[in-house]
Amino acid sequence: MKVITAIQRSPRLRTSLALAAMAAFFGLSLQAQTVFTVKQTFTVKDLPEGAKKVKGWFWMPEDRPEQKVVDFKVVEAPQSLMITRDPQFGRSWLHAEVDTSGSPLKIVTEFKIVRHAVSGMADASKAGLITEEHRRTFATDLNPNEKHMEITPRIRKIADDLAAGEKNPVTLARRYFQYVIDKSDHYSKFGPMAKGKCLGSADECLAGSGDCCSDQHALFIALCRSQGIPCRMFFGSRLKPENEGKNHDPGYRCWPNFFAPNIGWIPLDISSADAAPAGKAGEWFGGLDANRLEWAEGRDFELEPRAAVRPDLVIRGWVEVDGKQHKGFDRVLHFTKQAAIASTPASDTTTTASR
Repeated sequence: MKVITAIQRSPRLRTSLALAAMAAFFGLSLQAQTVFTVKQTFTVKDLPEGAKKVKGWFWMPEDRPEQKVVDFKVVEAPQSLMITRDPQFGRSWLHAEVDTSGSPLKIVTEFKIVRHAVSGMADASKAGLITEEHRRTFATDLNPNEKHMEITPRIRKIADDLAAGEKNPVTLARRYFQYVIDKSDHYSKFGPMAKGKCLGSADECLAGSGDCCSDQHALFIALCRSQGIPCRMFFGSRLKPENEGKNHDPGYRCWPNFFAPNIGWIPLDISSADAAPAGKAGEWFGGLDANRLEWAEGRDFELEPRAAVRPDLVIRGWVEVDGKQHKGFDRVLHFTKQAAIASTPASDTTTTASR
C-alpha cells in the first residue's frame, strides 16, 4: 500500500496543526473514554455496461482532538490502494482504482479508536471579541460565497436582527443555534428518512424543505459567518448503542465548530439538540457525545489524486466510473464498544482545536 502525504501544506493547515499541538500540550478535559472496535467495508457495485475504469475515495479515521486511532489495518484492498491527503483540509482518504476486467473495487479496514465526550465549552463569560487578525487567520472559514452556505441579504438581515448589536461570539452563536432549532425540524423527529434533498443548503433550511443535519448546519454556518464568526463543517457517523454488533450503514452526521477567542473551536450539534428530550437541547451547544466518529471536514473537495468531477459533499465516499460520478456502492460498518479508564480533568471545560 502506498502512502501519499501533502508535504507542503497551506497556511491554514499549518495553523490548524499548531492549534492541535497546543490542545495536546495543555491537555483535554476528558470525560469517560470509550474504545470502539470497528470494521468498515466499501464495495462498488452496479457498474454500467461497457465500464472500464473504477476509482474510489473513501472515509478513513485519524487522530482528532476528541478521538485517537490506536490500531488501524487494511484487511482487503486492491494492489492500487493508497492513503492520500487532500491539500485543502489535510484529511486522509483511502483511494484505489481498478479495471473492470478484474475483481470489484472493495476495501475492508479494521481499527480501534478511543473517543471521549466534550461538554461545557460554550461559556460566553470566557470568550473574547473576534479581531481582524482572527478574521485574516481564518479567512477560509468566513467565505461568504461557499456553495449552499452563501451569505444572502436575507441571511444577513436575520443574523443582524438576532444580534441586535451583540458582539460576543458565544452569545451570538447561541442565538443562531436556537434560531435554527426554532425555524427547522430534523427529519429524525418524524421518521427514519429525510424528505429533503440533503444538499447542505441554508436556503432550503429557511424554506422549510431542508430537514437534514447538513441543511440545519449550513444555515448556522452562514449566520455565524455573516457576523464575522469563523465556522467550519465536519462529517462523521454516529455509533448508536442499538446498532452495536450489527452489520449496518450508519449514514452520516455533520456538525459545525465556531471560533471564540480565549476558548478556541467550539463544537455543537443542532440536529441532536432539535431531537433531544425537553430541557436537554442546550447540552449540544458546546458539547458532543462519545458515540460518534469524525471522518472528514469541509465541502467542495479537492481530492487527491484529483477527481474528474469535483464533489461538493462527500458522504461516505466518492466513486467515479470512466470519469463520471457513480453512486452505486455499499458501505457496511460493524462495531463493538467498551469503556476505557477515565482521565483526570485538566480544567473545568474542554478545549478543542480542529484540523
